[in-house]
Amino acid sequence: MTSNRSASPSLLERLPAILGYPAQSPTLWLILALAMLRLLHHLPNVIGVLFEVTFWFMAFKLAVEALLNTSQGRYSPVETGDVAATDGEAWNQILLQFLFAVPVAVIGVMYGQVAAAVAASVVAIVMPAAIMLVAIDHSVLHGLNPLAWIEIMRRLGTPYFAAVTLFEALLWASTGADAVFAGLPNGMGVLPASIVAVYSLVAGFHVIGDLLHRHHDLLGLDVAPAIPRATFASPEEDDAMAAAADLARDGRPDAAATRLQELFRGRGASDAVHDRYRQYLQAAGDGARLVRHAREHVPALLATGKDKRAVAIVAETLVHDPGFRVDDDDSVVRLVTLALKQGQTRQAVAFAEDFEQRFPGSRHQPQLALDLAWPMADRLDQGRQAIGRLRAALAAHPQHELAPALRELLDRVQQLPIH
Repeated sequence: MTSNRSASPSLLERLPAILGYPAQSPTLWLILALAMLRLLHHLPNVIGVLFEVTFWFMAFKLAVEALLNTSQGRYSPVETGDVAATDGEAWNQILLQFLFAVPVAVIGVMYGQVAAAVAASVVAIVMPAAIMLVAIDHSVLHGLNPLAWIEIMRRLGTPYFAAVTLFEALLWASTGADAVFAGLPNGMGVLPASIVAVYSLVAGFHVIGDLLHRHHDLLGLDVAPAIPRATFASPEEDDAMAAAADLARDGRPDAAATRLQELFRGRGASDAVHDRYRQYLQAAGDGARLVRHAREHVPALLATGKDKRAVAIVAETLVHDPGFRVDDDDSVVRLVTLALKQGQTRQAVAFAEDFEQRFPGSRHQPQLALDLAWPMADRLDQGRQAIGRLRAALAAHPQHELAPALRELLDRVQQLPIH
């Protein structure tokens, strides 16, 4: 394999793109959020320390992600949920920085600032190599191997030292900003200084990732061509969603829905696919398939705690088929409870339609009657139905612990004017 250096634009030509990398969304928003978080570092005792540690940990995790992302040939930051950098990789880089900083500090104490400056200059030259080694081998010990630093410098030559110059310039920019903003009143200099610090750190690690990607052949790394990360749950979903979108644009929403339906077999599909599938069915006016899908998908949503989405789908399905029912009493009660919490009384009553007939003797019947009877009578003018529901619950569960409350509520409802 031959080097790709000759085909690459120079570092100077790439400089605007490199410096602009952290300014892309969502990285920039994360940098701003971290800077805001660091404002809490002044809190007393261990709390402030924890916020400071959290700030630097998250900053390094963001920087490591930039390195890994770029080393694989991706020059745009990934979405927040797609971050691949692990906590361990971030801690490794933090530990590496600490292990380099300690000797420099010791030299400064023992031999003065001039000696410390010389030591810091040496560290500046070898640090990018050490960061690369840790990123490649996930070993801080290997990152401290001088022979490995020298080998990287020998193999990369001039591009390495060009990257070192830019990397160190970014870190000096961070140090300078910290000094400049330190004079702001009330400690407010922390905010802009933190923004510059994280921005420079991410850009610096992006430089190292770029070096790894462009010269992986010289380093003997087997780097596969960049594979775009899936927009949805998998590349298969991406392909299916794209194909379905094409069919929908051609005026064939039914065919688009069928294309997505193929994903439901086997391991299933993500919620985004299910939602798009229902949109296509609605556009096609296919109420039958909407109902069938709801019957299969609602239990899965409830089983995974996605009750709000389940409520929305059941409500939507009832529009197409007023006779649609959820098949087990536990699910019905969950739907009713959430609908009541959301203030959707009419919807809650619709979910519980025929509950007593479909689930005679259900353990949920007393609680359901207690929850629904008063809203039915007071808000929906369904006093007779509310009375019937309360009487049915008392008849089926006369010794239930809620029986006294049911009788009391029955008396209250019976005092309302019933039409």
